[in-house]
Amino acid sequence: CFDWLLPIMHVFRKDWPEVGLDLVSGFHPNPIELLDDGAADLIIGSQQKPRRGITWHALFRFEVLAVLPTDHPFRMKRYLVAHDFEGTTLITYPVPDERIDLIRRVLKPAHVHPHRRTTELTLAILQLVASHQGIAALPNWGVANYVNREQVLGRRIGKNGLWSDLYGATTTAMARQPFLQDFLETARRECSANLEGIVPVAA
Repeated sequence: CFDWLLPIMHVFRKDWPEVGLDLVSGFHPNPIELLDDGAADLIIGSQQKPRRGITWHALFRFEVLAVLPTDHPFRMKRYLVAHDFEGTTLITYPVPDERIDLIRRVLKPAHVHPHRRTTELTLAILQLVASHQGIAALPNWGVANYVNREQVLGRRIGKNGLWSDLYGATTTAMARQPFLQDFLETARRECSANLEGIVPVAA
Protein backbone atom coordinates (compact mmCIF):
# COMPACT_ATOMS: atom_id res chain seq x y z
CA CYS A 1 0.00 0.00 0.00
CA PHE A 2 2.99 2.35 0.26
CA ASP A 3 2.53 3.86 -3.21
CA TRP A 4 -0.81 5.39 -2.28
CA LEU A 5 -0.57 5.46 1.52
CA LEU A 6 2.44 7.77 1.83
CA PRO A 7 0.89 10.58 -0.28
CA ILE A 8 -2.28 10.33 1.82
CA MET A 9 -0.22 10.72 4.99
CA HIS A 10 1.33 13.87 3.49
CA VAL A 11 -2.09 15.37 2.74
CA PHE A 12 -3.39 14.46 6.20
CA ARG A 13 -0.45 16.11 7.99
CA LYS A 14 -1.42 19.50 6.54
CA ASP A 15 -4.71 19.44 8.47
CA TRP A 16 -3.50 17.56 11.53
CA PRO A 17 0.13 18.62 12.17
CA GLU A 18 -0.18 17.68 15.85
CA VAL A 19 -0.94 14.03 15.08
CA GLY A 20 2.09 11.78 14.79
CA LEU A 21 2.09 9.30 11.91
CA ASP A 22 4.34 6.31 11.49
CA LEU A 23 4.25 2.94 9.75
CA VAL A 24 4.71 -0.33 11.65
CA SER A 25 7.49 -2.16 9.85
CA GLY A 26 7.77 -5.86 9.16
CA PHE A 27 5.29 -8.45 7.93
CA HIS A 28 2.41 -9.33 10.27
CA PRO A 29 0.40 -12.47 9.49
CA ASN A 30 -2.23 -11.49 12.10
CA PRO A 31 -2.28 -7.68 12.12
CA ILE A 32 -5.37 -7.43 14.34
CA GLU A 33 -3.06 -8.32 17.20
CA LEU A 34 -1.34 -4.97 16.66
CA LEU A 35 -4.61 -3.26 17.63
CA ASP A 36 -5.05 -5.56 20.62
CA ASP A 37 -1.53 -4.82 21.83
CA GLY A 38 -1.75 -1.06 21.25
CA ALA A 39 1.10 -1.28 18.73
CA ALA A 40 -1.02 0.35 16.00
CA ASP A 41 -4.12 2.54 15.84
CA LEU A 42 -5.14 1.54 12.29
CA ILE A 43 -4.48 -1.47 10.11
CA ILE A 44 -5.32 -1.79 6.42
CA GLY A 45 -6.39 -5.07 4.87
CA SER A 46 -9.35 -7.24 3.97
CA GLN A 47 -12.31 -7.46 6.31
CA GLN A 48 -12.28 -10.36 8.72
CA LYS A 49 -14.93 -11.91 10.95
CA PRO A 50 -16.85 -9.49 13.21
CA ARG A 51 -15.11 -9.11 16.52
CA ARG A 52 -16.05 -7.28 19.71
CA GLY A 53 -14.18 -4.01 20.07
CA ILE A 54 -13.02 -3.83 16.42
CA THR A 55 -14.63 -1.53 13.84
CA TRP A 56 -14.13 -2.00 10.08
CA HIS A 57 -14.12 1.07 7.80
CA ALA A 58 -14.67 0.47 4.07
CA LEU A 59 -12.03 2.16 1.86
CA PHE A 60 -12.49 0.93 -1.73
CA ARG A 61 -13.02 -2.10 -3.97
CA PHE A 62 -10.24 -3.25 -6.28
CA GLU A 63 -9.62 -6.01 -8.79
CA VAL A 64 -7.16 -8.82 -8.13
CA LEU A 65 -5.17 -9.61 -11.28
CA ALA A 66 -3.23 -12.69 -12.26
CA VAL A 67 0.39 -11.63 -12.80
CA LEU A 68 2.36 -13.49 -15.49
CA PRO A 69 5.75 -13.27 -17.20
CA THR A 70 5.52 -11.29 -20.44
CA ASP A 71 6.10 -14.40 -22.58
CA HIS A 72 3.80 -16.72 -20.63
CA PRO A 73 1.77 -19.22 -22.73
CA PHE A 74 -1.42 -17.57 -21.39
CA ARG A 75 -0.41 -14.10 -22.60
CA MET A 76 -3.04 -14.16 -25.33
CA LYS A 77 -5.86 -14.99 -22.93
CA ARG A 78 -8.20 -12.19 -21.86
CA TYR A 79 -8.77 -13.83 -18.49
CA LEU A 80 -7.71 -16.93 -16.54
CA VAL A 81 -9.93 -19.54 -14.92
CA ALA A 82 -9.25 -21.83 -11.98
CA HIS A 83 -7.84 -24.72 -14.01
CA ASP A 84 -5.28 -22.43 -15.64
CA PHE A 85 -3.50 -22.49 -12.28
CA GLU A 86 -3.12 -26.28 -12.23
CA GLY A 87 0.48 -27.45 -12.28
CA THR A 88 1.82 -23.94 -11.63
CA THR A 89 3.71 -22.35 -8.77
CA LEU A 90 1.62 -19.67 -7.08
CA ILE A 91 3.75 -16.98 -5.45
CA THR A 92 2.00 -15.41 -2.45
CA TYR A 93 2.55 -13.64 0.82
CA PRO A 94 3.16 -16.05 3.74
CA VAL A 95 -0.43 -16.06 5.00
CA PRO A 96 -3.00 -18.86 5.44
CA ASP A 97 -5.04 -19.99 2.43
CA GLU A 98 -8.23 -18.45 3.79
CA ARG A 99 -6.72 -14.96 3.59
CA ILE A 100 -5.89 -15.25 -0.12
CA ASP A 101 -8.91 -14.41 -2.28
CA LEU A 102 -7.70 -16.39 -5.30
CA ILE A 103 -7.33 -19.57 -3.25
CA ARG A 104 -10.43 -19.18 -1.09
CA ARG A 105 -12.87 -17.99 -3.76
CA VAL A 106 -11.55 -19.46 -7.03
CA LEU A 107 -9.10 -22.34 -6.65
CA LYS A 108 -10.43 -24.17 -3.60
CA PRO A 109 -14.03 -24.45 -4.93
CA ALA A 110 -12.58 -25.86 -8.20
CA HIS A 111 -10.33 -28.32 -6.28
CA VAL A 112 -7.20 -26.76 -7.79
CA HIS A 113 -4.16 -26.81 -5.52
CA PRO A 114 -1.04 -25.28 -7.11
CA HIS A 115 2.33 -25.45 -5.43
CA ARG A 116 2.89 -22.33 -3.29
CA ARG A 117 6.03 -20.29 -2.86
CA THR A 118 5.96 -17.39 -0.41
CA THR A 119 7.77 -14.12 0.13
CA GLU A 120 6.95 -11.08 2.25
CA LEU A 121 7.67 -8.36 -0.31
CA THR A 122 5.50 -7.37 -3.26
CA LEU A 123 8.58 -6.38 -5.25
CA ALA A 124 10.06 -9.83 -4.67
CA ILE A 125 6.83 -11.46 -5.90
CA LEU A 126 6.93 -9.38 -9.08
CA GLN A 127 10.60 -10.16 -9.69
CA LEU A 128 10.00 -13.88 -9.20
CA VAL A 129 7.14 -13.75 -11.70
CA ALA A 130 9.23 -11.81 -14.22
CA SER A 131 11.98 -14.43 -13.93
CA HIS A 132 9.58 -17.33 -14.62
CA GLN A 133 9.52 -18.71 -11.08
CA GLY A 134 5.72 -18.81 -11.00
CA ILE A 135 2.62 -16.64 -11.28
CA ALA A 136 0.86 -14.47 -8.72
CA ALA A 137 -2.39 -12.68 -7.95
CA LEU A 138 -2.07 -9.07 -6.76
CA PRO A 139 -4.18 -5.90 -6.55
CA ASN A 140 -4.46 -3.92 -9.77
CA TRP A 141 -3.04 -0.82 -8.08
CA GLY A 142 -0.07 -2.81 -6.84
CA VAL A 143 1.04 -4.03 -10.28
CA ALA A 144 -0.02 -1.17 -12.59
CA ASN A 145 3.43 0.43 -12.83
CA TYR A 146 5.10 -2.90 -13.63
CA VAL A 147 2.48 -3.78 -16.24
CA ASN A 148 2.80 -0.33 -17.83
CA ARG A 149 6.58 -0.81 -18.04
CA GLU A 150 5.97 -4.24 -19.63
CA GLN A 151 7.90 -6.07 -16.91
CA VAL A 152 4.95 -8.41 -16.23
CA LEU A 153 1.46 -9.02 -17.61
CA GLY A 154 -1.79 -8.55 -15.72
CA ARG A 155 -4.83 -10.65 -16.63
CA ARG A 156 -8.33 -10.81 -15.18
CA ILE A 157 -9.30 -13.82 -13.08
CA GLY A 158 -12.65 -15.01 -14.38
CA LYS A 159 -14.75 -13.34 -17.04
CA ASN A 160 -15.99 -10.63 -14.67
CA GLY A 161 -12.79 -10.34 -12.68
CA LEU A 162 -11.96 -11.19 -9.07
CA TRP A 163 -12.81 -8.22 -6.87
CA SER A 164 -11.89 -7.60 -3.26
CA ASP A 165 -12.66 -4.90 -0.71
CA LEU A 166 -10.06 -2.99 1.28
CA TYR A 167 -10.81 -1.85 4.81
CA GLY A 168 -9.23 0.03 7.63
CA ALA A 169 -9.65 -1.55 11.07
CA THR A 170 -9.49 0.26 14.39
CA THR A 171 -10.58 -0.33 17.94
CA THR A 172 -14.13 0.89 18.45
CA ALA A 173 -12.86 3.59 20.82
CA MET A 174 -10.35 4.88 18.26
CA ALA A 175 -13.07 4.96 15.58
CA ARG A 176 -14.69 7.89 17.41
CA GLN A 177 -11.60 10.09 17.21
CA PRO A 178 -12.10 13.02 14.77
CA PHE A 179 -8.55 12.77 13.39
CA LEU A 180 -9.05 9.08 12.60
CA GLN A 181 -12.34 9.77 10.83
CA ASP A 182 -10.66 12.50 8.79
CA PHE A 183 -7.75 10.21 7.87
CA LEU A 184 -10.18 7.61 6.51
CA GLU A 185 -12.10 10.23 4.54
CA THR A 186 -8.82 11.56 3.14
CA ALA A 187 -7.85 8.03 2.10
CA ARG A 188 -11.16 7.44 0.31
CA ARG A 189 -11.04 10.82 -1.47
CA GLU A 190 -7.41 10.66 -2.56
CA CYS A 191 -7.58 7.03 -3.68
CA SER A 192 -10.74 7.69 -5.68
CA ALA A 193 -9.00 10.59 -7.41
CA ASN A 194 -5.63 8.95 -8.03
CA LEU A 195 -5.93 5.15 -8.23
CA GLU A 196 -7.15 3.66 -11.49
CA GLY A 197 -9.61 0.79 -11.52
CA ILE A 198 -11.05 1.12 -8.00
CA VAL A 199 -14.68 1.66 -7.04
CA PRO A 200 -16.52 2.33 -3.77
CA VAL A 201 -17.26 -0.67 -1.60
CA ALA A 202 -20.83 -1.86 -2.19
CA ALA A 203 -23.17 -1.10 0.69
